[in-house]
Amino acid sequence: MSGKRTRSLGETISTASFFGMSAWLMLEALSLIGVVSVLQVFGLFVASLMCLLGGLRFVIADIVAALKRRFR
Repeated sequence: MSGKRTRSLGETISTASFFGMSAWLMLEALSLIGVVSVLQVFGLFVASLMCLLGGLRFVIADIVAALKRRFR
């Protein structure tokens, strides 16, 4: 992957925020199992996964770019 481009402070902060929210939402979902409806817990798990993917957005972009270069 590229790895040569340095990330700005804002990008680093938003990435850390995505990972932090992902962890918090996962822990919240786990703590609410059996207390609230399954749909609410499922929604928290989905939100946690989306935040995790948001935190990995640069890695995902690098993988997509590498795949595009490979399959040209």
